[in-house]
Amino acid sequence: MSRRRGGYSGTAGAARTAAKEEQSKSEPQETQPKDNYSALDELLAPDVIVQLFILCISIHFAFAKYGGFQGPFFLHFQNCAIIVIAILVSAYSKYKSSGYNPGTLPKFQVFYSFYLPFMLSLLFNERLTLVNSALVLNIVEIPLPFRIPMQWMLIQLQAPEDSPKAPIQSFLAIIINYVFSIVLAKISHLKSLDNVDCSLFSILLTDVLFLIQSDSIYFQVLKNTLLAFLIVVSFNYVMSFLLSSFSDGYMRSIMLFTSFVAGTPFIIKKLLIIDEKDPLDWLLDYISGSKTRITILSTWLISLFVLVPNILIFKSNFSLNTSRKVWHFLILLLISKPFLMDPEFVKISLAGTIVLFLTVEYLRYLKLQPFGEYLDARLRLFSDFRDDKGPIIISYIYLIIGVTAPLLIANSPVGLISLGVGDSLASIIGGKWGKRYWPGTTKTVEGTLAFVVSTSATMYFFKENLGYFNGISHTNLCIVCLLSGLLEGNSTLNDNILIPAFMLIIERLLCE
Repeated sequence: MSRRRGGYSGTAGAARTAAKEEQSKSEPQETQPKDNYSALDELLAPDVIVQLFILCISIHFAFAKYGGFQGPFFLHFQNCAIIVIAILVSAYSKYKSSGYNPGTLPKFQVFYSFYLPFMLSLLFNERLTLVNSALVLNIVEIPLPFRIPMQWMLIQLQAPEDSPKAPIQSFLAIIINYVFSIVLAKISHLKSLDNVDCSLFSILLTDVLFLIQSDSIYFQVLKNTLLAFLIVVSFNYVMSFLLSSFSDGYMRSIMLFTSFVAGTPFIIKKLLIIDEKDPLDWLLDYISGSKTRITILSTWLISLFVLVPNILIFKSNFSLNTSRKVWHFLILLLISKPFLMDPEFVKISLAGTIVLFLTVEYLRYLKLQPFGEYLDARLRLFSDFRDDKGPIIISYIYLIIGVTAPLLIANSPVGLISLGVGDSLASIIGGKWGKRYWPGTTKTVEGTLAFVVSTSATMYFFKENLGYFNGISHTNLCIVCLLSGLLEGNSTLNDNILIPAFMLIIERLLCE
């Protein structure tokens, strides 16, 4: 999130005007390339150098942690180099064929489309590393008839014995991933989501829905509710074409809404069977069987009923940036302590919340009657320039994924801390008092200092008083915060995704 100065306004209309002005200032401005521009200019930009330095440090940590050239994971690092070379060769070929037009060069964040799936797989589910590395080739501009066989052969020729290398399974993973990337690009118009976002989320969906095998309840809730959501959305997509010729817009909207509301619970009931019980019956028994869960749920409901209306009412008294960061801080307060009390219940709740947020965005995206218009009006109050670029409001979806993923993957609160404390204070302090900007960015050095200091202090508190971060020293926690703060200050990829993922990676690498 950029850190421009933001003011206060007395009325809702003035606040919205100020927010729009803030967005226009915050949005990175495209500059025309110089006549003497070379391909090295992009790689030698100060912000790119900082990002390269940080990513190389993390890869060095991983290489050393897993035995270097003699280690069991050397094959994965070798494949890493192959994929990077393929990305660079593809970029250079396009650059050369265009007559050395600098506009054809990919942005640096393209490398995150490989770095994040590779590192997260290597550290937390090693058997998926090779598959996810091959799926990254979707972002490389190679004709489809050549790219799919290349991905498949990479998996088949180099997969370890325990990797999902069965010919049919790996081929289906490639096809599923490709379909997801195409659908996401079509829905977002490559504005709300760019190629990097589509690549990252298509790999994530492929892993969750097809490749990852887990019997944990929270994963089954996430997988099956997400699958039910996609099935109903696909059905409604087909039905909308059938209805378009013999019904007006209002009736079509009502019918699609009815189909969604009725179909989603029905399919969830068919897919999600826990302890041979109906999912709703199981959930009620699960919550009522524990006073701790009842207390947590009651606290959440009371907080939402009290805080949400007040935030909406007083939103006009704050800048857009400040009002958005309130949600970050509230999530930190509402999850950090309950997670220690009953981690499984919180994980189940967060898994369901991801699909709930997708449901809200689906109703808003199509403006389905009777709630779609209202949801659009409410959510637009908190949208920034990224949300206004395309048809999807991505911020709150990115937020819940950034907070939830580290907790589901490794029981780590780094998403809560980085977004609830670090990113929030960096944006607010940088916008109000920041004067020194990182070269080539709209982010301030003061904001980065706020991120590093606040996250370091919060991690120290969490370690000493809440029992988190038992396997990592105070010094290494400070290193995690320093590297993450520098990356946050110099990167352009959405902070709600990049920073929690990077902090989780570095935390795991520096564990003793």
